[in-house]
Parts: sequence; C-alpha cells; structure tokens
Amino acid sequence: MPPEAGPRSPGWLGIIPILLLTASCQPESVPDAADSADEEAPGVVHVEPEAAEAWGLEVASPGRTTISAEIELPGVLTMNGNRTAEIAPLVAGQVAERMVDLGSRVVPGQVLVRLNAPEFTRAQTAFLRAHAQAELSQKDYERAVVLRDESAIEEREFLRRQSLFEQQVAELRSAEVILHSFGVDQERIQAITEGLDVNASVGDHSAVEPLLAIRSPIGGVVIQRNVILGDHVEPGDALFTVSDLSLLWAQLDAYEPQLPGLSPDAEVVIRTSAFPGRDFSGRVSVISDQVDAELRTILVRVEVSNPEGLLRPNMYVQGFVRARSPDQERIILPEDAVQLLEGRHVVFVALPPEPGEDHLLFQEREVVPGETLTEGRIILEGLDGTEQVVVKGAFTLKAEMTKGVGGHEHVH
Repeated sequence: MPPEAGPRSPGWLGIIPILLLTASCQPESVPDAADSADEEAPGVVHVEPEAAEAWGLEVASPGRTTISAEIELPGVLTMNGNRTAEIAPLVAGQVAERMVDLGSRVVPGQVLVRLNAPEFTRAQTAFLRAHAQAELSQKDYERAVVLRDESAIEEREFLRRQSLFEQQVAELRSAEVILHSFGVDQERIQAITEGLDVNASVGDHSAVEPLLAIRSPIGGVVIQRNVILGDHVEPGDALFTVSDLSLLWAQLDAYEPQLPGLSPDAEVVIRTSAFPGRDFSGRVSVISDQVDAELRTILVRVEVSNPEGLLRPNMYVQGFVRARSPDQERIILPEDAVQLLEGRHVVFVALPPEPGEDHLLFQEREVVPGETLTEGRIILEGLDGTEQVVVKGAFTLKAEMTKGVGGHEHVH
C-alpha cells in the first residue's frame, strides 16, 4: 500500500502517458533529412509517435515535497503486542471440542475450544446453591421486617436474619465473580438464575453447562494452535495465540548518531523485498530510552498499517523515517527521470511540436540534483516546476541521443 499522500504529494502521481498511434517501434534509429536540422538547439531529439508509445515514454510536471530528510533503518516485523492474545484456561480439563484451526479468523467472544472441566461444573453448582440460599434468606429477612414493625419479633432475631441475608448475598456475589472469571457473561448468568426452582436438586439443574467454553477476547487470526482433541490441559497452558495482523509492529534499529533525527509520531515508509515497489505507511510509536549494550542500537517501534494482510510477522524490512518542513517545498522527480550524460545530470523536457510535424521533441536540461528520497530525487537547480518532464523512459531516450554525432537526433 502506498504511503498516504498529503496535499503536497509529488505531481507525477497524476502521470499522463503519451497516447499515440498503436504502431510498433522500429529497432534502428534513422536520421531525418530535414533541411532545418542544423538550426535546431543542441541536445534536442525528435521521436516518432510510434517509438514514444513503444518505449512507454511518460511526461508529467515535477512534483513538490515538504520532506526535508529521511533516515533509513533496518528492522523486522512483529505482531502488535497490544492486539495479540495468548489464550489459556484457568482450570484443568480435557479438550472435548475444538472449533478453530491455524489461520482461522475469529471475532471477539468466539468459542475456540470446549473443555470437560470438573471445577467449572462445581463453580456453577456453587453459584446456583448460593442463589437459592440468597432467595430463601431474602424472603426470611423481608418477613422479619414485617414482624418487627408489628412488634412480633425480638430485635435480636431480626438482626440475626438480617445478618444471614447479607452473608448469603455476599456468597452469591463471590460465586458470580468466579463464573465471570470462567468467561460466563452477565446475560448467561441472568439466564441461569431465571426459572431456578429452589426446591429442585441443584446438581440436577438444567442450567448447569457440561463443558467450559474458552473464547477469544479479541478479533484476529489464529497464528498458533497447541491442542488436539483429548488433550489434558492445565491452568496457564497456551492453547491458542490470536493476533490482529491489520496493524503490525516494525522493530527498527537506529544508531546513536541518528537519534537527533527521530521523534515520536514521525511518518515512516516501510519497504520489503517481498513486495518490491510497494510502500507501507507507518508512524513511530516508541523510541527506546536505552541503548542496547551489545549492539549499540536504539529500538524504534513503528506501527505499520497492513489492511490487505500482505505483511507478515518476522519479515525483514527497511524503514524510512521522514522529517518534514511544511514551509519549505522542494522540486522532486522520480529517480529514473534524472540521467547521467557525459558527466552531467540531465532531465528531458518536452518541447512544443514544430508546425506541420507530428514528431515529439525533447531537449536535455542540465540540473543539480539533491538527495534521493523514497518519493524520488530532489532537484536543487535547473527546473522551476512548470516544465513537462520525461518521468518514465528517460534512460531509453538518453541512449538514443548518444547514438547521434550532432546536436540533434531523429528517432523512429
């Protein structure tokens, strides 16, 4: 995914191809016999429309950028620790059902596995018993309130019933908290308590679930699965690892001299050899407060957007940390637009066509290039930004120009 383009992104993002006749390009360069050739300015090449189309020549206005500097840092992609969950049971049990596999996409709350867990059954039974006792104690307490108002009960007996009711409510809340720790939500607890028959045997109550459901707390992809049916698991055993891979971490290494050029929330472009020509956008989230004692590097963590899922943890990457100067725009061209010709850096500027001719005219223009950025090559001198410049196919055009012995060349 290309990095997000700001309001001053390079102008060649809107490149206009030279659309011409669909004839094939002739393999040889043939000089034109025009009488006016000797009067033309040096460094001008005439290109047949068919040749321009075959070469894929494209022209565009130079772009402008506010990027003032870039720092290149090597690194590796990792899972986002803030969007990764290692799922483990709280109690011992045996795997009875497995609902997902490696690579499965899950949503928050989705059941991953179910266990035969006696402790879970006991916890449900304890909750139901506490609920039944709290119900009976509440009725006894409410009756005591009426009797006290009628002076039909001693204060001591009233306080005893009140204390018993409060104790039963506390035990019910404790049992409810234990169920919550097993992943039982409030809606399910409400369903358990509704329709509870206090006169029925608690152990035989239909609300008791035989299996403990282990759910994913987050949405993402199952990237590790460590269980099979019948496995006996203990508390803390990692059964699954689920991670949201739409936002990864790039762990980049910076050296001490590069530290002044780094800042939190700085814009970063991530590139990998797995996807040449693709840029992935990111932002600096953490700059380590210490230098690695052995490597003498500083960890720079970057959050990398990965909506298409192309990037994967443990890929090697290059990160380009950008610094911008919004009040200082500079002209920029694709790196291939700048060619080295006889020791000079040149670009090829499109000229207006001559009257009555369909040849395309390009003239070499000497420029002074600056540093090379991920967006292209900075041009310090030689262009004012109003020209139409060859941004694709400039190397081929240079090769054709060097075939001639004069100041101009006609190419078919």
